[in-house]
Amino acid sequence: MTGTQRNRMTNEPPKLESLEQFLFQAPLYAPYSLLGEFNISKFYGENEDHARMDGHCPYCQRTSIFTVASIQWPAADFWTDTESKTVRGQMHITCGRNNYHSIWYYFIVDKMVVQKIGQHPSLADISNDEASAYRTILENPDAAEFHKAIGLAAHGVGVGSFVYLRRVFERLIQQRFEELKSVANWQNEQFYRVRMEDKISLLANHLPDYLVQNRRIYSILSKGLHELDEETCLGWFEVMKQSIIIILEDDKQKKEELERRASFSEAISGFSTQTELDG
Repeated sequence: MTGTQRNRMTNEPPKLESLEQFLFQAPLYAPYSLLGEFNISKFYGENEDHARMDGHCPYCQRTSIFTVASIQWPAADFWTDTESKTVRGQMHITCGRNNYHSIWYYFIVDKMVVQKIGQHPSLADISNDEASAYRTILENPDAAEFHKAIGLAAHGVGVGSFVYLRRVFERLIQQRFEELKSVANWQNEQFYRVRMEDKISLLANHLPDYLVQNRRIYSILSKGLHELDEETCLGWFEVMKQSIIIILEDDKQKKEELERRASFSEAISGFSTQTELDG
């Protein structure tokens, strides 16, 4: 568990761990303490070597390296005065692939607690663009609910985002069972009457190793629905989202491999037919 996730289980704001985390993961109005191990110069932009981060560019539609292009922030002496009045700031970052690809952020700081109060493009737009590559793999209900989960988390709704992530997870496992049950000669009772952990065990040879080794993903999602508060769910959302993306990435690679094989087989078959005609 990260420091952020531990702090979300208390009433204290989690300590900010990185600029990348704050810009590309934190929802609007989520409070973060600036009193942790994260070097304030990285946030203040005093050292350009520290003002670079990985993130998804919604314009390039791929991961890129972003650089802090400009920052308007409190004067340096502000950081030594934790009782200072509330101040505002803004930051402009640009994509390393194209300087015209920009994201703008607006912040507010009160007693060394920072909140993101605006950004463009929105976190939901960026996150959904990042996930768009998997829409061809997901069935329509799953694609829509994955989109809803990301949108809810971007607006600070943690428990609701877990509801949709869990539904997507359940259907991914169910879909794999339905695809294989006739070939493997499985009975419905072997799947539909057992716990999720047992379902994953049944399908272990047909699921990504990551999922089999981290089968607790589902129990965390379920715990989020029944026991965890909004802040804790938000603290775990990125881990859960990326876990599902790893599963989708595995499915995407398998689908592309099958399509390549089918294409090559068709080409080879066509060559044989053409040779026979020429003969």
